[in-house]
Amino acid sequence: MADIFNEVDEDVRKEKSLALWKSYGKYVIALAVLIVAGTAGYVGWQNYTVSQSRSQGAEFEAAAALATDEKHGEAAAAFAGLAESGNSGYRPLAALREAEAMIAAGEGEKALLVYERLAADGSVDTEFSSLASLLAGYYLLDTGTTDQLRERIAPLTEPGGLWSASANELLALSYIKDGDSAKAKEVLALIQNDAATPEDIKARVSQLLAAIEDK
Repeated sequence: MADIFNEVDEDVRKEKSLALWKSYGKYVIALAVLIVAGTAGYVGWQNYTVSQSRSQGAEFEAAAALATDEKHGEAAAAFAGLAESGNSGYRPLAALREAEAMIAAGEGEKALLVYERLAADGSVDTEFSSLASLLAGYYLLDTGTTDQLRERIAPLTEPGGLWSASANELLALSYIKDGDSAKAKEVLALIQNDAATPEDIKARVSQLLAAIEDK
């Protein structure tokens, strides 16, 4: 990540905050999504070991293989079936993968509906319902309005939440995209000073703050 930020330093000095977002915002999102997805996978594995189902495991693996083969439409349909009929371990994971496959297939609006349903599903663990809102926010940062994004992730930004650091990082990026450096710095400072913030996020926040100061 350090190389990415170094490469954009010259542009950052010349351009406004929106250019800062255009230069490396998507790299931050890509890395954050990988981290979030990894955490979701760990939580999902815990659920899987508690309520293992051989047939549903096979269904999930088959759907994942379709996604790997870039058969995104077929993968989305396969994940949708498991999201409908799966047990408590597989159902939310399948819904998240369904939305991911839909986005890859160019059906982002349908993916948002999947995220909305999962976020409102009181029968799944809050790790997954909250994650659905966060991932919807990442998608909206690139395709929607920043107001839509902030509305979607607002409940996640409260201190102490599982995804609060990631949600606030996303909130800061939304202000950078709007060209509001002052609000972005305020949010980034809160993340940086929070002892619960993961070190990888703190490192990105420090780089973002430095880049904003240099622009």
